[in-house]
Amino acid sequence: MSSSDYLKRLIKNLHPQEVFDYYDGPIFYSCIDLVGQIYLVYLLNQAEGTTDWLYLRVSKGRYYAVKSGSISVSMALSKPEEGFGYFVIAKNDDLVVDEIESSNIDLSWLPPDDYRLNFPTGALPEKSMTAVELAIINNRQVLDIAFEKVSNIHEMGAGKLGGLLSSLQNVIYALSCPKGLDIRRVSDWVKSQSEAQVTEIFASSFGVRLQSTGGDLLGDDATSVAFESLAKLISNINDPSHLIAELHGFNVLTRSRFKHFLSILIESQVSLGFDWGSPIGRHRQSKIPFNNISNALFRLEETGQTDTETVIKISELVGVNVESDWFALKIENNEIIKGKLGTNVAKRNFKVPSLIKATFQQSCINDPLTEREKWTYLLIDYVPVKDD
Repeated sequence: MSSSDYLKRLIKNLHPQEVFDYYDGPIFYSCIDLVGQIYLVYLLNQAEGTTDWLYLRVSKGRYYAVKSGSISVSMALSKPEEGFGYFVIAKNDDLVVDEIESSNIDLSWLPPDDYRLNFPTGALPEKSMTAVELAIINNRQVLDIAFEKVSNIHEMGAGKLGGLLSSLQNVIYALSCPKGLDIRRVSDWVKSQSEAQVTEIFASSFGVRLQSTGGDLLGDDATSVAFESLAKLISNINDPSHLIAELHGFNVLTRSRFKHFLSILIESQVSLGFDWGSPIGRHRQSKIPFNNISNALFRLEETGQTDTETVIKISELVGVNVESDWFALKIENNEIIKGKLGTNVAKRNFKVPSLIKATFQQSCINDPLTEREKWTYLLIDYVPVKDD
């Protein structure tokens, strides 16, 4: 098949979708092909028996931007996303189709610069399928998050969106670590395996589709468990008592990061909708009103336990200063942690260095000024460990 025959077949097999302008026939409309590709079609010239048309392939994002009036019709037609379009001459039931570079699209063919559509639709495309449908097809975890704003419902500030997604990703990182493991930082390997990929944006106020990096058919790898755990935690925001109980099954890093995620939602003034699906068909959906998010955060802060946990470790006591109320322990991987002495141990005699069974409280709080996690430690008891 020649290139000319292919282009003719391509144009003939398009199906009309929406008409935007009409005068004795369609002047500006859209078409779609068999695989869902959208085309904009604009009438350039009409003479007896002959019509000239401009056809452009467009992405869903560009299509909805044109429909909503975010960009002018002239801009969309004069600057094709692919850098070219199709110049079509229809005459006597026959077509002549040629590619036309954007530089050769004459602006005099097009409507005025201020001509914009104003259709009642969002600037973002609708979701093509549910999370679980896509998860089964792609063999990947899928999480659709909808941030619902009162104003500018199809737009969101880059800083706000970045903060929300960064906070959400940090929760996924923490959930991807072994559930019972005491951990203060996530390894680079875990991060590389559990980084969520933004694969689509969609209309639902401002919707973002996230997918896991890899696939796991059985649904029992760390990232799959993390996505499902996150979906369960989010759905429990509507029931703070359940949420508190669920969170306490995780380490303090996870608890602190999830609490910070709630605070970012409140700061951004958004409610939340989500749709999660796994390759083995498990799924969960829920809508979380803004007031429920606010109430859940209040309840978590009211407990005073979300950011703190008690840990018992065999550690090496490497420093103490009773006057300054200060201690230092060497724990696993030769990591040094420093903190304050509790009232129960402040007046005891210490041997430095020495091996001890230390009981201490550790807290993880996100510093709003630096956006970094701050860890604090309080030694509340210890027992010397005798050398064998």
